[in-house]
Amino acid sequence: MSDAKEFLRVDSSDEDTTITALLDAAVAWVEDYCNRSFTAGGSAVFHVERWRNAALAYGPVTAITHVKYNDTAGAEQTLAASKYYTTAATDGGMLIYFHDTPDLETYNAHPVRVTAAVGVEESANVKHAVKMLVAHWYENRRAVVTGTITATIPIAVESLLSVERIIDSRQ
Repeated sequence: MSDAKEFLRVDSSDEDTTITALLDAAVAWVEDYCNRSFTAGGSAVFHVERWRNAALAYGPVTAITHVKYNDTAGAEQTLAASKYYTTAATDGGMLIYFHDTPDLETYNAHPVRVTAAVGVEESANVKHAVKMLVAHWYENRRAVVTGTITATIPIAVESLLSVERIIDSRQ
């Protein structure tokens, strides 16, 4: 919060609620854009189509916590760790492979759920991109600004984040 306020050149606490909301939104936007979690020790749930091998491309994935599935009766079960194995992908994601798996609930679009530990400490580029987004949104509080020439700030943000981004070309 103090870094963002310094970047915005705000001295009072009058705008703290707004700045906190903008920080939360900027972090969420950056994580979504990069396909990464910048909260070390976080977790993510991946919905896998049936027992199909999958790329867990939101990351970096550090470990599989558990794999849950719905059996033929619709009851939630936990898959034994001996029924799957993983390999690390070069982009920070993880590949998961299943074998000797039980039958699944027939009419469930996502009967398999993989919960994984994810997260990495944010780099200087990520921190600066978040501050730039907060500043842009703080100064332009409306969705549309009239009477000015339009310009996009996100290109600078996207340039900073391009090295952090995971793009899954396997899917």
